[in-house]
Amino acid sequence: MTTFSIEKNVPLSKVTFFGVGGPADELIKISDISFLPEFWAETIATNIPHFIIGSGSNLVCSDAGFRGRVIIIESEHTTWRENIVTIDAGKNLQKMILDTSRRGWNDFSNLAGIPGTVGGAIRGNAGAYGSEISDKLVSVEFCDENGTIRILPTRECLFTYRESIFKQNASWCIMRATFRLTEKTESETAQQKAQELISERWGKYPPGRCGGSFFKNPSSPRDLAILEKQNAKPFAGWLLENLGAKGDHIGGAQISEKHANFLMNSNSATQKDVIVLARKWKDSVQQKFNITLEPEVMLIDQHGKGLNL
Repeated sequence: MTTFSIEKNVPLSKVTFFGVGGPADELIKISDISFLPEFWAETIATNIPHFIIGSGSNLVCSDAGFRGRVIIIESEHTTWRENIVTIDAGKNLQKMILDTSRRGWNDFSNLAGIPGTVGGAIRGNAGAYGSEISDKLVSVEFCDENGTIRILPTRECLFTYRESIFKQNASWCIMRATFRLTEKTESETAQQKAQELISERWGKYPPGRCGGSFFKNPSSPRDLAILEKQNAKPFAGWLLENLGAKGDHIGGAQISEKHANFLMNSNSATQKDVIVLARKWKDSVQQKFNITLEPEVMLIDQHGKGLNL
């Protein structure tokens, strides 16, 4: 079995949901997670710029591409021990939900329909309908900047709304995670709930190339208090829709007509198109509601660094 593959000058538009981004010097796919520590340490030691994209579901990459290594972990190995399951970071999140529901576990049904991988979901503490992936998490095994394998229990992962310690440490790479499941039910019941939520979620979302919700919902006590005084709802989509964002476009980027917090690549959008449009409406929300929206997606420059909106 091949542990990894390397492709040169691959457009990042081909491997991201947004469909935005120029060519990366190297695109490396890792199918055997045991290969990662040595490779990760060597990449960092030789100062090769790098970042991991998972399934690329929430990335808007530079039009200039990326001068370095873009890494995709494809390993999906899963180990069960009664109600304890350990899953490699490359596992598609929907496959994880379907696998657990088939076994009669209902713990992840609320996450049905969220795109991405297990590793990406943990990094961003993905959630929906009052649930977050960290709720059932026991520990995370990761590779640090020295290629050393480490394990953190959930309490040390600093999970908050769409945040984690892994998001704060770009030199750490999630390898696998262990979950403890507690919501046992009939297999058909769990699968039906997951399918219903998938249908409900995708019924709300517009078709086309995007990365899901563009902005995080306001969540700080300060923001919630301000919005309450204005009788405004604490949802980014509601704030944007109230200001008339739906349908607005700049270049090939457009705010969806269906959901104001979905910024779409409607016609060969560039990263610049996306940024200018997002800044326009972020500023509008700031001026109207005194709320600073923060992006849920990641804007990446040609050196793999995050861009501020």
